[in-house]
Amino acid sequence: MTFASCKTERKTKLPRSKFSLKTDYVELTNKLTKSDTIKIWLNLSQCTYQGIERLTITRKKDSLKIQPEFANSMIARTVYKKGKPIFISVNNTNWKFNEFLKRNSNRLQSDSLKYGRLQITLKLEKLNFFTYGLGDSNKFLIVYCNTMKNLIPESDNYIYAGIGNERPINIH
Repeated sequence: MTFASCKTERKTKLPRSKFSLKTDYVELTNKLTKSDTIKIWLNLSQCTYQGIERLTITRKKDSLKIQPEFANSMIARTVYKKGKPIFISVNNTNWKFNEFLKRNSNRLQSDSLKYGRLQITLKLEKLNFFTYGLGDSNKFLIVYCNTMKNLIPESDNYIYAGIGNERPINIH
């Protein structure tokens, strides 16, 4: 016996994104659409410390879902530890990541094949932010960690705790 069906399946199409990483990266959290997935990779390593943070950012209606992952090694195939996903409003003003990217636009090399200190990817587009020397790297990481501390005040990996937030000691 053969059965015929007239029912056809319709696939729901996501609207095409007009988000361009190269031109819209300073408005990352505002212009991201439901069909975009941004991946951020950051080399936290300094001197004898090794660490990598990855963030996956997607948009869900009027909020952003940020999935943090952390590894304390730079070895290939390192296992990343997932943190709790964070949901924030797209209008959130506490997490100043767009301002962080804008302030560091002088570090940007979008055509580099090397990994920078921070890399942002969207499909095949890549942006690399480079630091030069230990002092420059320290400044970049302090500002990044302070920016992230506003998003994840109590990191499971303690990578943002107390960085650059201490009050100066008055020695007079």
